[in-house]
Amino acid sequence: MKRHVLAFVAAAVAAAALVAPAGADPIHAKNAMKVQATCGTKTLTAVVNGNGKFTPAHILGSTAVFVPTALNLTFTFTPTGGTTMTSHNTATKASPIKNTMTCTIPFQSFPSPQGTFTIQGTVTGFLTPR
Repeated sequence: MKRHVLAFVAAAVAAAALVAPAGADPIHAKNAMKVQATCGTKTLTAVVNGNGKFTPAHILGSTAVFVPTALNLTFTFTPTGGTTMTSHNTATKASPIKNTMTCTIPFQSFPSPQGTFTIQGTVTGFLTPR
């Protein structure tokens, strides 16, 4: 379960950092995660729905999508009544991609009946459409 939880959190963070707006915000989808990211002078709220390292994130209130190309994230999961598990994930896509932006994901906490997830770090990527 730890692996699935950390993979989900990593995907959510990557998507949030590389977030792009979407007309139909997928906030109510199963396993959707809403994350805030600071990209330059803008604060974006993104929704990630997936569990891959480079899962795109939908920017709320927009049709843009953030496509991650690199990430440096720290996730924790503390099961209710249990010990905290920490995972530090770094990944970069093989080919260099031009015109990217780096977004900071400030510390965010997500409580649930199973426990509490946290995320923080940076994600680099680009917004679509370009």
